[in-house]
Amino acid sequence: MAGGRAIKSRIKSTKSIQQITKAMEAVSAVKMRKSESAAIKGRGYALYALNILQKIHNSLSEDIKKTSPLFETREGNKKCIVVIASDKGLAGSFNSNVFKKASLLIEKETSPISVITVGKRSREFFERRGIKIVRSFEGFGDFALLDEVVPLSDFILNTFLSKEFDKIDVIYTNFVSALKQEVLVRPLLPLNEEVLKEVVANILPESGKFSDIKKETTNNQKVEYKFEPGASEIAENLVPSLVRLEIFHSVLEANASEHAARMVAMKNASTNAKEMIGTLTIKYNKERQAQITKELIEITSGKEALAAQLEE
Repeated sequence: MAGGRAIKSRIKSTKSIQQITKAMEAVSAVKMRKSESAAIKGRGYALYALNILQKIHNSLSEDIKKTSPLFETREGNKKCIVVIASDKGLAGSFNSNVFKKASLLIEKETSPISVITVGKRSREFFERRGIKIVRSFEGFGDFALLDEVVPLSDFILNTFLSKEFDKIDVIYTNFVSALKQEVLVRPLLPLNEEVLKEVVANILPESGKFSDIKKETTNNQKVEYKFEPGASEIAENLVPSLVRLEIFHSVLEANASEHAARMVAMKNASTNAKEMIGTLTIKYNKERQAQITKELIEITSGKEALAAQLEE
C-alpha cells in the first residue's frame, strides 16, 4: 500500500501547515487590530494637519508663500516616488498591488523616475528590475512610531529642498477595512491647494467616524487668518512638521493594510488546507478500501484453489 502511505504522509504534512497558518492568522489578527487602532488614531491628527496646511496655504500671500520652498512649483521634470511595501511576505497580493501601481506609473512617465523604497520587499522588487533606488528604508516594525519614521521624512524633505527632485509622490496602501485595502498614488511635494484637496479626498471617509472633520475642513478652506509671530515663521517651522506627520500617516495606513492582508491570506490558506485534507482523506480511504478488497479477493481465490486441490 505504497500509494496509501504517500497519501497519509501528505495528510500529515498538510495538517502541520494548517496549524501554522491558523497560528499566523491569529497573530496577524491581533497585529491588525493594534495597527488599525494606531492608524485610526493617527488619522485624526493627519486630518487636522491637512486642515492647518490648507489654512496656511489659502491665507498666505504669494510673496510669503515663497518663504517656504515646500510650496514651490518647479518647471523641472526630476521626479521621485516613495514606494511603501512590507519587510515580510505571506501577505497575499498586498505587495504585488503596490508594485503594479508603481510599475504603471513608471511606464507612463517619459523621463526617468527615481525611487525611495520603504520595506525590504520594495527594495528587492526594484533592484531586480534595475530601477534607480535613491535610498532604502526598512525595519519600521509592526507598529511604527513617529521617531522611527523621522529619518524617512527628513530624507524626503531634504531631497526636495536641495532641489534634487522637483516632484515627489508616495505610493502606499490605504486601510479601508479588514477585507478592503486600496493602493493610492498621492502627490506629496510640492504642496499646493490641488494636492491638499486630493489628500483630503483620499484620507477622509464619506460617512462614519471622521466624516464631520471633512465637513469642517471643507467649510474652513477659504477663511483668512492672522499669524503670530508671523506667517513666514509659521511656514518655515510648522509646514515641514506637518509634512512629516503626513508621511508618518502613510506608513501607519500601510502597516494596518499589511496585517489585514496577511490575516486574510492565512485564513484562505487554512481553508484551502482543510479542503485538501478532506480530499486526501477520501482518496486515502478509497485506496485503503481497494487494498482491503484486493486482499479479500486474493484470500478467497486462494481458499477456493486449495479446496479444489483437496477434492482432487
